[in-house]
Amino acid sequence: MKDGMLEFKDAPMFGRVMRNEELCKQVLEVILNIEIDHIEYLNTEQEMSAYNDAKGVRLDVYLKASDKVFDIEMQTTIEPFLGKRIRYYQSSLDSTLLDRGETYDMLLESYVIFICSYDPYGFNIPIYTLERTCVETPDVVVHNDSHWLILNAKAWNKDTDKARSNLLQYIQSSKVGQDSLTQAISDEVDRNNSDSEWRRNAMGFMTVEHSHRVELRAARQEGIEIGLAEGLREGEARNKALIDKLLADDRIDDLKRSTTDEAFCNQLYEEYGL
Repeated sequence: MKDGMLEFKDAPMFGRVMRNEELCKQVLEVILNIEIDHIEYLNTEQEMSAYNDAKGVRLDVYLKASDKVFDIEMQTTIEPFLGKRIRYYQSSLDSTLLDRGETYDMLLESYVIFICSYDPYGFNIPIYTLERTCVETPDVVVHNDSHWLILNAKAWNKDTDKARSNLLQYIQSSKVGQDSLTQAISDEVDRNNSDSEWRRNAMGFMTVEHSHRVELRAARQEGIEIGLAEGLREGEARNKALIDKLLADDRIDDLKRSTTDEAFCNQLYEEYGL
């Protein structure tokens, strides 16, 4: 967020802009340097869970082409367990791709892409492509058709691919390049920012999410559960415990709704046994 306006890398804006099918398609083509003939399905904040009691994930941007599926995530806060997070997202993605009786050769090629505004591994390179290989010999070809990519927007000037470099620079600093893609994204960002009611709600969501995540981190560092700190009233403890569980399950929309919908909040208390 900059000067009271949302940037492309801010979660609400990223999701809103990427609903534009043509822009989403172009962003993906630039990142992967491939051509996508058409998009069959596109959704932001796609919820996925392997089974009812499993920890669910909410994908920032999920789309399906004719023979591939893609998950694109924007990551602006440091994630200490990024590798495990990607692994879980991959498993959640795969668990939805085959119906009972279908064989594994029908599993679509998949890409899990994290765009980071920081360097997660400290090697100052613009893209980390993580593929499964055989430790004993690299000549073994696994053929699992799953690909993990982590983009480091901080190293945009190290990228020899000009189009991707421009995109990463725009993500990092909101500087619009001479290319048509970043100009189109910038126009879409401006158009959404001009919707004052949406922007106000989005900023409120970001403030709530950030403050609770800060509280959660602080509580965990001190070895206590949020909501159980000494001196909190019973009602506050119950509410804090609910916030902790919703954040742990990435149910940000439900968290926001629970602050204004008492009946829904009580429903969540019952669901979590609080």
